[in-house]
Amino acid sequence: MVSWRDEVIEVFSNQVPTLYLVSDPDGLLYDELVLKELKDRKIEMVDIKDNINFRYIFESKYRSAVVNKLLTLVIRTDSTDYNELPYDLLNMGIQHKLSLSNIFPQMSYPTIKQLSTTDLDVLYTVYKQYQGSSSKIETIRFLLNKVYRIYPELIETTSDLMKFLLSHHYQKVHLPEELETYIIETLKQNVMLKPFPVEEMVRSRSYFYSYLQNEWDEYVSQLVNESEQVNDPVNSQSYYHTEHSFSHPDVRRLMNDLFYENKLQPIKGYHKEKLPSWTHPGIVTDTNDDLKERLYKLNDIISEKLEHGLSYKSWIEIASLYGECGYLFYQMQSSDEEIRSKYNDLSNRVNEQFEIWMFENYGTLYNIPYYPTPVMVDKIPHYLESLKRDKVALVVLDGMNFMQWSQIKQYLSNNNIKVQESGTFAWVPTLTSISRQAIFSGKLPMMFSDSIHTTNKEEKLWKTFWENSGISRQKVSYQRSLGQGSFKDTQIEALNKKNINVAGLVVDTIDELTHGAIQGHKGMNAEIDIWLKDNYLLELITRLSKAGYSVFLTSDHGNTECVGIGRLSDGVLVHSKGERVRIYNDQVTRDERMKEYSLTNWPKIAIPENMHVLLANDNKAFIPKGQHAVSHGSISLSEVIVPFVEVKL
Repeated sequence: MVSWRDEVIEVFSNQVPTLYLVSDPDGLLYDELVLKELKDRKIEMVDIKDNINFRYIFESKYRSAVVNKLLTLVIRTDSTDYNELPYDLLNMGIQHKLSLSNIFPQMSYPTIKQLSTTDLDVLYTVYKQYQGSSSKIETIRFLLNKVYRIYPELIETTSDLMKFLLSHHYQKVHLPEELETYIIETLKQNVMLKPFPVEEMVRSRSYFYSYLQNEWDEYVSQLVNESEQVNDPVNSQSYYHTEHSFSHPDVRRLMNDLFYENKLQPIKGYHKEKLPSWTHPGIVTDTNDDLKERLYKLNDIISEKLEHGLSYKSWIEIASLYGECGYLFYQMQSSDEEIRSKYNDLSNRVNEQFEIWMFENYGTLYNIPYYPTPVMVDKIPHYLESLKRDKVALVVLDGMNFMQWSQIKQYLSNNNIKVQESGTFAWVPTLTSISRQAIFSGKLPMMFSDSIHTTNKEEKLWKTFWENSGISRQKVSYQRSLGQGSFKDTQIEALNKKNINVAGLVVDTIDELTHGAIQGHKGMNAEIDIWLKDNYLLELITRLSKAGYSVFLTSDHGNTECVGIGRLSDGVLVHSKGERVRIYNDQVTRDERMKEYSLTNWPKIAIPENMHVLLANDNKAFIPKGQHAVSHGSISLSEVIVPFVEVKL
């Protein structure tokens, strides 16, 4: 066996029955590559978590096909007791059990159960080296050393600590709780590290970055003050006056990427020529040359990532970096043809590869669970519910893509708001009535087919979700059409009713700017800047936080610049007319338009059976030929992957 996945897939390698009932308490079937392999074998999977939702999906989509042997279906359950499954399914299917205890029998099962499937890949390759018992502590030490390449006992100096934390948080390593605790306890025993809040620095990426930001501001100030006293400022070694981990070359190299990617904010107010060259990535002058350098560096980082095997996690990372590229590009307002050409080439490469990936992999994503972060927007309320916070507020910035988020993040950072950033996939077609409704219902689009072309049932769906989670409807609020004018807390129900525990708020300013963006993203950038300076968003976040809410920001879909290919005259044959998508009543008409205009048919992935979707590919739009616009509905990277962020004061 080359991988643990081979042992999982082997279950389905014999003569294929029409129905498998698989007990999978460790979530092995949720792995992206396992799901892709099942898809390639024409095997579909449905999960039993909510019996009502499961029964609806099974009866409406799968029962007839299973009975008539038209497809092979895997019904997955967390339970190890098959008696908990419906009796009719037990009579129809073949039972199998998957467990990490069978794949790694010598190790502590509760500990390895916490590993991500990516970490299991590494463990599988080194498992034969394990000579320990099934004890927790021996398993933890082996995992840290062999899987994560972390040796807590060797982290002795401040520089060692900074190198570890920089690498750990930059790679967004998700360590199981037990392993994090072991690292923290080991570091606390080191007398040299006593001055540092190691627990917060290890557990929280946003806390660590905030710590680095403050340290960098102070350190550069000291460098400038002392450089004026140095006789030979040309010799960069003369700046190594301060005992600080930033003086270590490995630390500086790791920090540079954080500045380029805007995870740390380069600071203003200093002349680069007065500072050694290794500090320059952390200093910004807002000149075009400065922005150009950062743009080109990001271009190189993204290009390198596109050369490797791409997963949904890597696409989320690319979406964030690409959004930062776009923000820099429109900040520059440059007429430099080289810059424009380089940015356009990057955009074309990103979207060409992303479109191919979407057709091959998007149909597996809705099976991936919401922990440690929701992969699809319909999982967001499930994730929020799992946190068990006293009060939680979800602010949906309708229509925001990662480029606009980069602009907003800069603004929030300037106002001392901390962010813990990730990304999530919108539902396709990337329309408000589909993807935003999925957020507030916590359901697949096929499950709200009666309201899929409207947003008028969002409040009912939102309150029903939380009521089913044990929170009274009276303790749940929903408001939309927010964001205009001056902020008034009297208009926010969650701030005026003391009994509210869960708040859903829709700020639709960005979506409105999108549909009126006659100057494209360049004009939107300027208008969003004006809106942000009115401080509506800042006030909303601040007041909610001070009222005790854990505040999360997300979007239902993004947006992209597009060019018209002409309007499609379909009359009553089309059910929905978006600028980047058409939803037809019948498949024949949809297919005819696809051939006529060289467009893209989108498969029925968790959408109602009567929806036949035609997408505008590349940067096309169904508007007058040659006309430019900013819109959404299709599958470009900037439309599909949107931010999901926790914000803190």
